[in-house]
Amino acid sequence: MRTANATVSALLLIGSALLAGCTAAPSSGPLAGQGPGELVAIPVQPIADARPSPGPLPARLVLPDGPGPFPVVILLHGCSGIGKGASMNAWASRLNGWGYGALILNSFAPRNVATVCAPALQHLVTAEDRAGDTIDAALFLQTQPRVDPDRIGVIGFSHGGSTAASVTAKAFTDVHPGLLKAVVDYYGACRRPDLHGTVPLLALAGDDDTWGHPAIACKQFAQAMRPDQPFTVVTYPDTVHAFDNASLVIRTSNEGHPMQYNGAAAEDSFARVKAFLARWMPAKA
Repeated sequence: MRTANATVSALLLIGSALLAGCTAAPSSGPLAGQGPGELVAIPVQPIADARPSPGPLPARLVLPDGPGPFPVVILLHGCSGIGKGASMNAWASRLNGWGYGALILNSFAPRNVATVCAPALQHLVTAEDRAGDTIDAALFLQTQPRVDPDRIGVIGFSHGGSTAASVTAKAFTDVHPGLLKAVVDYYGACRRPDLHGTVPLLALAGDDDTWGHPAIACKQFAQAMRPDQPFTVVTYPDTVHAFDNASLVIRTSNEGHPMQYNGAAAEDSFARVKAFLARWMPAKA
């Protein structure tokens, strides 16, 4: 494993070819897949530098037992959409076990988009568009009685990871300062450090991931960070795309890029995410 720490002065606007990474089947219906929690419709408002969804954003809010209020992490799917939601459900359960709620957000259904994995489709919904969705989701969460409005974070996967990186841009955070307390980018390429703000960011990627080469991109990104920009990048040798998804035991590919679960890398990343969230938006005992 290779680790690089830095403090960040930049955003991660992702080149459209790097907005990829999808492990699920195309989404169907307002919120594909089944799982626990409450189905909600998130109101949409104009967000600078983002094209808004044409209608409310469907999501599923999964909270731990108890009255709360709980810190909540917004989960951002990959370029194939939510699909059956296996990985999203696993993450919601994991976060609940750590004392966090999870909001599984669907950016594609209201836009009538099933996938943006192919390069020719990536303009349909960009990381910046979905960053606007993420801001909408965070503002919605602040109105929920069982959610702590001061402890909202983001974890994104592939295209969602690129989105997570993008939402740390000053263009978004200067308008809504303090809205997001911690952001995690799973194998989404880091781009445009000059645009990045000061939201704490953790990037996790496999060294052999060819979909946007996030390990290389995020290590280069780290070199541009300032001391007031908390940024950590962790990369894993012999590891490819979607390494946290336990349903991908057998290597497969999407758009020619290999994807496969790596148990050792996944478990190490889970521990790092838990510690990262505990540092910046701790769950109360």
